[in-house]
Amino acid sequence: MKRPHGRLAPVLALLLGAALTTACDVNIGGGGFSIGAASGRATDEVTRTYQVAQGARFDVVNVNGQIQVEQATGADVEVRAERIAKASTDESARELLSKVELAETRADGNVKLETKAPKNWGRGGVEVKYFIKVPAGVRVGARTTNGGIRLMAISNEVVAATTNGGVRGDALTGTVDASTTNGGIDLTMQALASGGVKAETVNGGIVVSVPRDSKADITARVVNGGLSVGDLPVETTGAQNRRRLEGKLNGGGAPIDIGAVNGGVRLAGT
Repeated sequence: MKRPHGRLAPVLALLLGAALTTACDVNIGGGGFSIGAASGRATDEVTRTYQVAQGARFDVVNVNGQIQVEQATGADVEVRAERIAKASTDESARELLSKVELAETRADGNVKLETKAPKNWGRGGVEVKYFIKVPAGVRVGARTTNGGIRLMAISNEVVAATTNGGVRGDALTGTVDASTTNGGIDLTMQALASGGVKAETVNGGIVVSVPRDSKADITARVVNGGLSVGDLPVETTGAQNRRRLEGKLNGGGAPIDIGAVNGGVRLAGT
């Protein structure tokens, strides 16, 4: 039998390398875009303020780019959006940027801000980065497709969802519902609200940190990965195995529901 021709060796090596890469863990960063052929670039910044009543909802829906939410010191919702366009030339990038719209919808006191960009970018790309400040008492929805979500010291009820990117929250005191498909979730709760915490991911790990004296009803589950509650005083009330845990922390209270398919799940005390 003849051995493969020498010129086929690089091709075989390339195919083998691709197969090995496919088997690696998914690792997705901030969700920015990179277009190798796009040397042109255009940027601008949009700022807006909104009056949203206590108990009403402010939603931001993005496509490519991160969303950062923090507590406002004033009574209004403050939005700063960095728009970035890349194309083959600077002129083409400016033309593309002019077509990126931040569309507003108002209904029943609620406000929705949504990125609208051309469906056909050619050799270019568009990214919008949102930096939002919300007053206490305003419910928040943050959703993006390619990008991370950062929640910073907010007391608001928040729903944070992304597809390719992680969700990180620090010093949170409101009800939190966080989800992603490809990315990790890391939430540090300064206090647990009555609505508790829900966190779900498909490809990525989850860490939820709560004060040790928190009272919570816990449901934690994982398919491929480890599951841990550290040294928290959790009393088992239902299933307890390497895939699922049901229990009460300090007698029970607010719900903590966390689950991952491919990645570890950890509940930690602070």
